[in-house]
Amino acid sequence: MLECQQCQHDVICHYTILEKFQRLWLDLDQRALFGSGLSQSLHHLSQEWSAMLGSSVGLRTINERINQLEPLTRQAHSEPITQAPVVVQFDGIWLTREVPQDTIKLDTRQRQRHQRTSQGVVVLVALGFWEDGRREILDWQIAKSEDHAEWETLLHRLWQRGSHATEGVAGGRARWQWGVGGSRRLRLRLLSATLRCLFHKQRNVADKSREDLPGKDKKETRQQLLEQIRKIYQAESPGEARQRLAVVVGTWRERPPKAMATLERGG
Repeated sequence: MLECQQCQHDVICHYTILEKFQRLWLDLDQRALFGSGLSQSLHHLSQEWSAMLGSSVGLRTINERINQLEPLTRQAHSEPITQAPVVVQFDGIWLTREVPQDTIKLDTRQRQRHQRTSQGVVVLVALGFWEDGRREILDWQIAKSEDHAEWETLLHRLWQRGSHATEGVAGGRARWQWGVGGSRRLRLRLLSATLRCLFHKQRNVADKSREDLPGKDKKETRQQLLEQIRKIYQAESPGEARQRLAVVVGTWRERPPKAMATLERGG
């Protein structure tokens, strides 16, 4: 509200950015959502905006704005895919979140609070690429691991969001096909019973091989091991991949035990 500095009466006017009777404007909404995405706490956001405005901004005020994301998230998980991408890239992004426990403890102000513990979770992401250079996150799923069952939930939802989709399983190979609006058909193949991030798996094995076979004098041995492991993921079928895995494990099991344990471990 504006007030004339001479007669002290209110001035009637219309704002382009500010909304009538609102103390907070649109950039607070944007900043609150952005800060929430960066895992900033409500207390941090409240202190930041209180200092900027020169008056207190409550936690509930900020939390109400963050909660506006929930219906948008549900919508993003259910919207039809109108144009199938040429390529879909799948990856798991690991992060740590705090989870409240049943145990109660007192904070610095002697208030009862649930004790929190850290928990590792993975965000399974499907990223689509189109021929015109456009790329977009098609969907995502928060999961406990990168096991087959977790990926299947995400893939099944993607399949449902495409029209004229067909699903078949033959020879241990699952296929998802999209034919959205008569556009290019997209085939996603899971070449094993468990979908894994191959890059991360090979990187983890390489890290463990350096622990098992340290030093420059064993560099050539490590390279031989990693080359054989890469050939596992280049197999033409799940059966051939399992055969190559058995050969590698049988040949190297005693020499780099940590690397072999990582290779055989799921997820």
